[in-house]
Amino acid sequence: MAQQGWKTRVRKGTLLLAATGVFAAGCSTNSGPTNGTGSSAVATTSEKRGNITVSIYDRNNIPPEEGNWERNRWVEWVNKNGPVDVKYVPVPRWESLQKFNALFATGTAPDLVLEYDAGYRNQWYSQKLLMPLDDVIEKHSTSYKELMKQFPQLKKLGTKDDGKIYEIGKVTPLSALHRIYIREDWLQKLGITAPKTTEEFLTVAKAFASQDPDGNGKADTFGLNLSGNAMSIISHMFGFGEVQWRFEGDKFIHEWDRIKASVAFQKELFNAGTADKDFLADKNGEKAKQDFLSGKLGMYLHQDINDKDLDAFKKNNPGSKLAILTLPKSQFGQYSPVVSSPIQMVGAINVGAKDPKAVMQYVDFMIKPDHARTIQSGVEGTHWSKDAVGCPKPIDAEKNKKEITYTGDLGMMASTLLFGKCSFSAQKPQDTETLKQLRELALQADSAYVSKDRPIPTLKPEYLPVLPQDLSLVVKNSEQQIKDIWLKAIVGGGGYTAEQALADAKGIWDKSGGLKVDEFYAKWYETNKSKAFLLDDLYKFGEDAVKLYSDK
Repeated sequence: MAQQGWKTRVRKGTLLLAATGVFAAGCSTNSGPTNGTGSSAVATTSEKRGNITVSIYDRNNIPPEEGNWERNRWVEWVNKNGPVDVKYVPVPRWESLQKFNALFATGTAPDLVLEYDAGYRNQWYSQKLLMPLDDVIEKHSTSYKELMKQFPQLKKLGTKDDGKIYEIGKVTPLSALHRIYIREDWLQKLGITAPKTTEEFLTVAKAFASQDPDGNGKADTFGLNLSGNAMSIISHMFGFGEVQWRFEGDKFIHEWDRIKASVAFQKELFNAGTADKDFLADKNGEKAKQDFLSGKLGMYLHQDINDKDLDAFKKNNPGSKLAILTLPKSQFGQYSPVVSSPIQMVGAINVGAKDPKAVMQYVDFMIKPDHARTIQSGVEGTHWSKDAVGCPKPIDAEKNKKEITYTGDLGMMASTLLFGKCSFSAQKPQDTETLKQLRELALQADSAYVSKDRPIPTLKPEYLPVLPQDLSLVVKNSEQQIKDIWLKAIVGGGGYTAEQALADAKGIWDKSGGLKVDEFYAKWYETNKSKAFLLDDLYKFGEDAVKLYSDK
């Protein structure tokens, strides 16, 4: 991938300004309640409280005794301490597009729409379902308006092609998201080494599936999973990233050969019996997770795991040892899987929202560092106390598993970079053996994957321009058909090859009008490459964040 000669647009000055501004709010002691339903953390006023709806991902991870997204300790905490009354609208995490589209179609979409997928948000913008936010932010925001001043990239990336702001974002450390966990104890038992190339990766996967690495005398292990995040991670091995276009010299082109190579490799893995033959039925990766926890996977291609998962894994697999595998090198080079977006847009306001002022008040409340830390770590004195370096240390890990582990999506807008050193993996709490292991795995993942020497292969989708509505429909109408073709090739045996799938996928793309999409992106890059937020910018921002915030 050609990156030489690109100009770096993200400068230290931007981060230095942030280090002396909003961050100061993150250093203060949380003055909120001492339990989930304590006294208000904000001053009361005579102004009438707003009443809004906000989306929340439903991952079915709230313990029954904690309630649900209609009522639990954190819903109560937000409504007790925040400036507005909030009703949360659960949206299935892995079916969010379908749910949101149904809500928009019936006029019941929430006032604040929180969605990670930039493509989905772009669709809603093209359909004029989102509210322009320039005046709303200027008139009614305090915290987010200040954050935008200190990180101008938020305004840049939140602005659409009509010149108006439509999205709300956050700033976070650059970190690994997707990972390959490998059973080091199985490697040692079988007398093999961790794979460094895709060819070795196939060999190791076969060994894990066929040589009884768990020693129970049964053919009941898999080399890896192919459901969940696995297909994305394997595609990254072959230089095919989160979007279908990549840089080649000074051109931005549609990638076909690398996805074909990735599909051909997954077909090899499937045909060799290294993965569950029924992986297509595992829609949300839950079966793969259970296989991993029960000790049936030699390599788990996933994202970060939590302490509850690791405890279950260790209980089921005494004496096991996990490590992070650097992405193996393919014929296209060596890359890394998905990393975080250090500047990421995550939210938008429904054009039909009746009280945008109240929505903005909610945003401001939720992104303040003290409030965001409470959502993430719990209440100081109840769930955590400060460790030796001033970061939250759990008081009772078991209590926190029940009361806090489901709050991640509630803090979706949090700019955790403002937590300073406490936002980096090296400072994660480690007062239990499990937390120590999680921290070590996080450090291994960041070392293996957050590297401009082994970059992610392509731009992240949120840094691409919004397609015009007609071109957006081209992508929407063809993407599932093309995805089904690739899946058919993987499981189709000798009757349907990756080469045939490539020809069929190209045919659908061309017939759907996809060449116009390719032309749009090519022209965009030619015109904007000197000012767009590109890969060099992403890694530069991440490096500067470490230098300026890791010791704050």
